[in-house]
Amino acid sequence: MTLGSKTGSRAKAALAWSCAGAAAAAAAVLLLPLPLAITVACAIAAAELAAIGALLAAAIRRARNIGVRRDLERTAAGAAETGTDALADDLAEERRQFHEKWAARLHHGFSTSALEPLLASARNRENPADYRLQALETLDEWFQKEEQAHRARTDRTVDILIVSHFGLPGGNTSANVADIAALTRAGLRIGLLHHPVYRWDVSMPVNPKIAELIDGEHVVLVDAHDTVHCDLTIIRLPTVMGRLMDDLPRIRTGRTVLVVNQVPFTYYDADGGRRPQWDPSAVHETVQGWLGDHTWYLIGPEVRRTLERHHHEALDGIDIADEYWYEIIEAEEWRRPERRPGDGPIRIGRHTRDAPLKWPETPEKLTACYPVSPEFAVHSLGGMETPRELLGALPGNWIDHPFGSIPAREFLHDLDLFVYFVAEDCVEAFGRSPLEAMAAGVPCIMDRRFEALFGEAAIYCTPGEVAGIARGLLHEPGAYEAQAERASKKIEADFSPDALVRRVIRLGVSSPRTQGD
Repeated sequence: MTLGSKTGSRAKAALAWSCAGAAAAAAAVLLLPLPLAITVACAIAAAELAAIGALLAAAIRRARNIGVRRDLERTAAGAAETGTDALADDLAEERRQFHEKWAARLHHGFSTSALEPLLASARNRENPADYRLQALETLDEWFQKEEQAHRARTDRTVDILIVSHFGLPGGNTSANVADIAALTRAGLRIGLLHHPVYRWDVSMPVNPKIAELIDGEHVVLVDAHDTVHCDLTIIRLPTVMGRLMDDLPRIRTGRTVLVVNQVPFTYYDADGGRRPQWDPSAVHETVQGWLGDHTWYLIGPEVRRTLERHHHEALDGIDIADEYWYEIIEAEEWRRPERRPGDGPIRIGRHTRDAPLKWPETPEKLTACYPVSPEFAVHSLGGMETPRELLGALPGNWIDHPFGSIPAREFLHDLDLFVYFVAEDCVEAFGRSPLEAMAAGVPCIMDRRFEALFGEAAIYCTPGEVAGIARGLLHEPGAYEAQAERASKKIEADFSPDALVRRVIRLGVSSPRTQGD
């Protein structure tokens, strides 16, 4: 029997005994004469405290013995983040939330910061016994898992390691799925390191779209105890580097890049940014301290413009590539076999998450981009709450399809045109949904700010020009087909899987042909 299993058995026995002791003390108070009941209850309480003390000692001893590679003394900063003052309040809900937060961080990569608050909860004799036992059970479970993971550690050799938050539901996951599929089809082996964002819900699991790609051979999920050898490490989503995980594999990489696929603030107005998402200087220092010299690849021109305009001082000393790291799409998987029959109103649409910045900010702009007229039918896949609030009610020619009710590909195939305008204060780092429309063969009419990104793949105009351009595309002979063809050529040149493969080979990844020679 191993040290872990022996200690685990003793821990469980102590827990069971302590719970039984609590029940026995309650029975004694009810059934025995008062003086005797008090004596028995005190004896049981003393034994229960001894059991808790033994379990606490076992947990601390195991932390030392299994070599979890963490110095508990370094957790003082993590404890100071919240302290244990919150535990002074005897409210059960407050204690529950405190425990759940730190237990999640313990089990999902931030153990150094989580150990001390949980140990402090267990040591604090003012806490109820069941709460202290809960903290000890959490620690005991984690220590045992750490022993198992440490024994199962392995050396992994992959071509590319992708570091990202693989649990998100939106564009970041879609981009990761597209990249992984493209790179594995090219014969490359991919490692995935799931890195939660510390200030978010760290227990969010890997998105099913990512999980179904992990086969253990072409795509492998990297554990914190592993050692990884790779030609290239790609960190996608700078927010994940706001705070580096405590539990990380050893990485031996030829080159590291950070894909900057969002701007540092949620939106910008005349006075600067609002609602910070990440700090350029801090993120650079984090990546530099972890993996050394690296290069930033911006996802598009709008990100470059925003960084240079609002964050130019923070960019000193950062290596930023001239080339963009565009998102990619497999056009063949999206392209519809034929154009929708042109019967009835002109069917324009869009799909996006619901957020005020994702729509034009005034009723006048909104209804100019998406006309209130029987000549048009406006379809949206999700995101209609914002225009509903802005207009008071949706116009009669607008059709609201709940998010997820129709696959995006099917939704796009049933449109004539895709119209995409956002608020003036919105900085759209890329624009995944219009790219999907272009791939499907649906011409796009867009805000002029997207022209630097998509070029001739779309038509750009003011809100008041949308209706006229839509009529021209539908009614002028050949106009519709010509625009769809221009978009197709642009996708192949800049946004195709082949474009991504060419890029990673330029960054030092051995091509499949080279590997086979």
